[in-house]
Amino acid sequence: MNRSDRPMATHTHLWWPSGARRGLALLAATVCLLQCTACNRITVVIPTAEHLPSAGAAVEDRPTTPALQPAHDATAAPPPGVPPQQLPPRPLAYLTTATPLPRPTATPSPTIAPPPPAIPLAEAPPSELAIPAIGLRATVVPMGWREEADGSVLWEDPGTAVGWLERSALPGEGTNVVLAGHHNIRGEVFRYLVDVAPGDEVYLAAGETTYRYLVRERFIVPEKHVSEEQRAQNALWIAPTIDERLTLVTCWPYRDNSHRLIVIAAPAPLEEAS
Repeated sequence: MNRSDRPMATHTHLWWPSGARRGLALLAATVCLLQCTACNRITVVIPTAEHLPSAGAAVEDRPTTPALQPAHDATAAPPPGVPPQQLPPRPLAYLTTATPLPRPTATPSPTIAPPPPAIPLAEAPPSELAIPAIGLRATVVPMGWREEADGSVLWEDPGTAVGWLERSALPGEGTNVVLAGHHNIRGEVFRYLVDVAPGDEVYLAAGETTYRYLVRERFIVPEKHVSEEQRAQNALWIAPTIDERLTLVTCWPYRDNSHRLIVIAAPAPLEEAS
């Protein structure tokens, strides 16, 4: 099925994260294996802010399904056979085996990227997510955490929704807004997240405002049977950043969960906001 042919469906299923050891970054828990009941504990380091990766390749024109409309100007298994193309994430320089997404053959003239548009600060947590290119429209709920007796922390199951990490940012705070969801259990809300491409629109409603983002890049990083150091490096993707961005996280591939799929989106430029 072509990704643009999928019907827009309202998903009400959520991702169950696992814990990280006390005294280290709580957000790193979201890169643990997304199993139905298992909770793997991982050691992480306190991450540092990273710049938003540069934009990926332009995507072809294709029909899209209706999405949430921005309220201001600033603002079924996957097809078998061929795995999605991958990009090596910049914070993980030692991962050199990934295959890059196609890039334009022509070399563009050097330009200075404009700063991201200033967007209003959200007055409430995110409540709804829409990605028209993959037919996704889902409820978003806050995802908190609790401390265990052994000193570790465990992310709470927010129920049947996409989870917004409460320790991440609100839209408009100028840093990293992090959402996570299942891709192969509990409704599979992020089942087709792997199909997004640079340039795809992402809409996030928070309070009375709907924020519009554009997908910049997509990364797939190994998580299963890897060192604690690499898991800590993976956690950088959900750490606070010095730029405004939206980060979507799930597992990959559909039948294994050995990797993490990370999608980075940036606020839509003012001239492109509708």
